[in-house]
Amino acid sequence: MNNSMKAALLAVVAGLAGCNGSTNNEPPPTSSVPVLAEGALQGYADGDTVSGASIYTNKDGKGYVLLSADGDGAATVIHVVDGSKGRRVPVAGSGMVTLAYDRTQAVALNALSAANAAGSYQVLIGGKPVLFTVAADGAISAGGSDCKLSGKVDFTATYGGAAALTLTASGCGSSAEGSYKGLALASADTAPAALQLVGENGSAVLDLLAYR
Repeated sequence: MNNSMKAALLAVVAGLAGCNGSTNNEPPPTSSVPVLAEGALQGYADGDTVSGASIYTNKDGKGYVLLSADGDGAATVIHVVDGSKGRRVPVAGSGMVTLAYDRTQAVALNALSAANAAGSYQVLIGGKPVLFTVAADGAISAGGSDCKLSGKVDFTATYGGAAALTLTASGCGSSAEGSYKGLALASADTAPAALQLVGENGSAVLDLLAYR
């Protein structure tokens, strides 16, 4: 076997090794959470530094736990959940976090659709107004402000009534810059804001109230 054939064989072997179960690039769990059925809940979470909890779970047991100093405040911690495993954002300095839920109750969300979510919005980032629009297909496009928001609200992917969200902030200052994954939702608790957009980028949380 000549050297070129050996190199080709090694490349194939390396490719097959890369296709093994080790290709999962998801970071290891940093939290343990109770397994929940599909739905939206509010209550309290024991075991973390903040306890006001809003919990959104899809039919596959995946979802998001938003934690704030109180149930009405902006989320400062997110646990991205898959069954009993979670990924805490930001990562806790103490290592693994184990959550337990207390005094939870079901929350009715306003199901988002092209009919009720499409339109023009304004949020505040760094104390400055940021303009954007949501199209009928859920696409988020930046408006005329210096800070630009773009992304997508996926009306078909829901977590207890909240819609899946991807959001990129550019030109918005270091506190908000980045690409985020999370949720778009609306309920009586978010009023008078029309939407709440909340997501994580692996190291930070962005929680915005959007007004028409």
